[in-house]
Amino acid sequence: MNLAIECIEKNVRRNPNRIAVIDGSNGATTTYAELDEKVNRMATALQSIGVQKGDRVGLYLRNIPEFIITFLANCKLGAVSVPFNIMLKRLEVEYILNNSGAKVVVGMAEETRANLLPILGDLPHLERVILVGGQSEGEKLLSFEDLMARGRKDFQALDLAETDAISLLYTSGTTGRPKGALASHGNWAFQTWSSAYQIVPMTDEDIVLTGGPFFHVYLVIAVLPTLFVGATVITLPRFFPKDALELITRHKASHFMGTPTMWTYLIDEFLSHKDQYDVSSLWQGQSAGAPLPAELGKKIEATFGIGLVECYGATECSSTVTHTRFGHLTPGHAGRVTPGWEVRIMDDEGRELPNGEVGELCCRGPGVVKEYWRDPEMTRARFRDGWWRSGDLGSLNGGPGDGEVHIVDRKDDMITCGGFKIFPTEVDNYLMKHPKILHAVVVGIPDPVKSQVPKAFVVLNPGEKATGDEIISWAKTVMAAYKVPRVVEVVSIDDLPKTASGKILKRELRAREFEKSRAKHP
Repeated sequence: MNLAIECIEKNVRRNPNRIAVIDGSNGATTTYAELDEKVNRMATALQSIGVQKGDRVGLYLRNIPEFIITFLANCKLGAVSVPFNIMLKRLEVEYILNNSGAKVVVGMAEETRANLLPILGDLPHLERVILVGGQSEGEKLLSFEDLMARGRKDFQALDLAETDAISLLYTSGTTGRPKGALASHGNWAFQTWSSAYQIVPMTDEDIVLTGGPFFHVYLVIAVLPTLFVGATVITLPRFFPKDALELITRHKASHFMGTPTMWTYLIDEFLSHKDQYDVSSLWQGQSAGAPLPAELGKKIEATFGIGLVECYGATECSSTVTHTRFGHLTPGHAGRVTPGWEVRIMDDEGRELPNGEVGELCCRGPGVVKEYWRDPEMTRARFRDGWWRSGDLGSLNGGPGDGEVHIVDRKDDMITCGGFKIFPTEVDNYLMKHPKILHAVVVGIPDPVKSQVPKAFVVLNPGEKATGDEIISWAKTVMAAYKVPRVVEVVSIDDLPKTASGKILKRELRAREFEKSRAKHP
């Protein structure tokens, strides 16, 4: 097997002239036949500089066609792609490249020159750097175009075992150093098929846009399934709501996939400038990367007139584990278990909890990755008997096979307020029922009496005005007193710290509030 065969070669035989990729930057199109030729040239060019099966190849790229070409070329060769966040700087880049032992890096010229070239002497495994949008300088530093010129247009993808590695994705590192999740062709092939035919329904007539970064498992959720069915991917180098809506309008996109934060941005931009956009071609949306507040889910469907699917998954699961069914969104829930998967709710000792009780969500299925790269201790701690312990708190209502999953919060985000346990996501959801609030984020802040109290950061709907005191007064009428935020700060969505995938960084908000508290009470 080889995922490149499923995503390109089969479509070349079936429909070579259908458009595979639209470059969102300039509108250039690439058919499946053209994409296959580019991938073959890249695969044979990488081979010519010594890349072999099992070698790691870093991808320090934005969401551009060159990312897709390089990833699929690695697939054809049996090389292991190491995609990493384009926002990372020198020390972070150094850690990932040395930990992975990457032999080659393909990177954006500007970021690579700023954050990788100055540390080349600290990267003993790295043999070549390939610049997208840059010039060749000797044999160690090559331009993407020059390297491609070395390649041949014909190359048959290697026939690989399901257990052969396809990617090494580094997690966000909330508990120290980032961990490399080593996934196989079998992991990603199953999840690609599942996304295309079960989770986010699509056909070869569809045109798909994602705001999620390709270095994330959004590659498995959005890009690979689109190619798998022979549809069209629009690349968006960096998510901006205006750009996304313009691409949907221009290319008549049928699907948009993104995080709850991205959807919040889209609603704000669309409602503020309705006359500029035509979103009538959209019929399907998907949300993942963080829990989708119930009220936001309703607003997405009402604003864009689409059916919405919410997904829960993780890097360690190669993307989706549970999802709502298309046309059957259950606001506030992460849906039912995806076919082929099992979910259990366990306590800290690994005992399964009864139906409805909150505990750690654990997953077992064909997408669970092989291991954490070069980290046997963490692998033993998080992977047991095929089960992966997620660190997410949740509950299961119904049987383990068809029950509905409710994601409560991250363990680390739970607030202990005067002995009461508060799940911030629950309070987020309540606040978003306020008619003036578009988005809400609650974190625990230090308190000398109660240890912690909840603070809310709220984003208002376009054109609305409200004070923190007004929102607190309203909150006291709809939730228990101990859950009510003691402080409400009205902010813009731009004020909230986010990962590159658009997830709100609650830990950074907590850190900011901790520093404020320490300055006030040294």
